Amino acid sequence: LLTLTVAEDPEWRRDGDDVEITLPITIDEAVLGGKVEVPTIDGPVMVTIPQGASSGRKLRLKGRGIKGPGARRGDQHVVLRIVMPPQIDEDLARFFREWRESHAYDPHRRT
Repeated sequence: LLTLTVAEDPEWRRDGDDVEITLPITIDEAVLGGKVEVPTIDGPVMVTIPQGASSGRKLRLKGRGIKGPGARRGDQHVVLRIVMPPQIDEDLARFFREWRESHAYDPHRRT
């Protein structure tokens, strides 16, 4: 007898024929948008990060998932996660202090 154990991949999640991956992005990519390379099961592709993207936002790559019945392919979902730089220098801290003074908003406030 042969017993097979399939471990979950730390980067990829599967839901039926759809797959999902979390993509770390920089704070400037989140604010300004831009093009970044995203791994897919068929190899890397370039994806446009929309301007003003938030952590948790999902982008869909249609037909980039697992091949299902009838040769239909699922989708790939890319979940954005903003990652701060390892060190916050004084220029960045000063910029955000000044920005907060004139552009404050409260994401915790329930509407």
